[in-house]
Order: sequence, then C-alpha cells, then structure tokens
Amino acid sequence: MNSDKIILYGIGSRYAYEVYETALRAGVDVLAFIDNLGGSAEYPGLTPVLAPADCTAELKRHGAFIPLVTPGHRKRVLAQFSEMGFTAGDSLIDPTAILASSTCHGSGFLVNAAVVIGANCRFGDQVLLNRSVSIGHDAVVEDYASFGPGCLLCGDCGIGRGAFIGGGATVAPGVRVGSNAIVGAGSVVVKDVPDNTIVVGNPAQVKRTDITGYNNCGV
Repeated sequence: MNSDKIILYGIGSRYAYEVYETALRAGVDVLAFIDNLGGSAEYPGLTPVLAPADCTAELKRHGAFIPLVTPGHRKRVLAQFSEMGFTAGDSLIDPTAILASSTCHGSGFLVNAAVVIGANCRFGDQVLLNRSVSIGHDAVVEDYASFGPGCLLCGDCGIGRGAFIGGGATVAPGVRVGSNAIVGAGSVVVKDVPDNTIVVGNPAQVKRTDITGYNNCGV
C-alpha cells in the first residue's frame, strides 16, 4: 500500500519524473526531491530540491524511494541514504496497475503505469517495474531487478538479483534469468540465462559473458 507522504532520493536520472508522475496519479505527496550529486544540476518542475544534509529528522522519517533505473545505482544510493538515517519506503504503485492479491514484495517496490502482476508472485527489495510490464503467475524476482517498458514475463519465471530486462523483451515460461544478467530490448528468451551474461535477439543468444551488470554496475 502506498504511503501518503514520501521523498525521492537520488534524482540525477530523468526517471525521477516518471516516479513523480506515479506519485501524482496515486495521490501521494512528494515532500522533497533529494539531489545527492552536489547540486550542480537543475530539475525543472521538482520542488523542493534539497541536499541530503539539509533534510531534517522529521523529513527522514518518511519513506524514501530511489528513482533510478540501474540496479547497481539503486544499491549504492540505498546504502548512502541508510547511513544518513533515511528509511526506505514500502511501495509506490501506480493506480492503473493491476496486482494480484497474492503479490508479495520487499521495500522500495516501484510500479509504473499499466503494469499487470499475476498470482503468487514474489518480489525482493528495490525492484522496479516500468510502464506496461506484464508479470506472469508464480514469478520470483530478486532484489534490485529492473524491467524496461512493455516487458512480458511468462509464468513461473525467475529473475536474479540485479538483472535488467530491456524494454519489450519476452521471457518464456519457466525460464530463469541470472543475477546481474542483461536481456536486450525486444529479445525473446527461451532458455535460462547464466549470471553476468548479456543475451539479445529472437531467440536470444549470448552476446557477452562475465559482465559486471547493467551500466557496469553490479549488485
């Protein structure tokens, strides 16, 4: 369930605006936007923009969400704001999303517009589902995994810690995508993907192994 007041911490990505729009649609008040990159950038339409050191204890007690797509970046920012006394929010779910009543998730669960989640799915901490993602029944999605817009995850799939599923990709029933693996946009994955591997194409083929994760930021 969404909180009524939150903060967004780590707004260096333009995806911060997507998360803000979800909050607006959900009737969630964003109390502050935290710029942890030194204050050199401008963020039109986002206010107030604060540095981490400017946040009061009262502000820190509200749940913080990390509007960053890259799994490794989310992990590092979570460690940073936890050290400073911020608390991770439970979930921010767009009101247009459809979640089965049996859905279970960890903290920092970000769900964009028009997402559909089937029965008996489990999500770890800091999982991000972009626009129009469809998750089939009995999926198990581990911490920090990210899904691009329009992904289709068929039934009984597993997505490893820090994996990144590119926009429009399809993962066939029962397939597991390993930790820190990347599925290229539009790919069709019909067999298991090892950890730290990039696959692309239809059917998806291994393009590279021994990667450190999306944007070279593993978890």
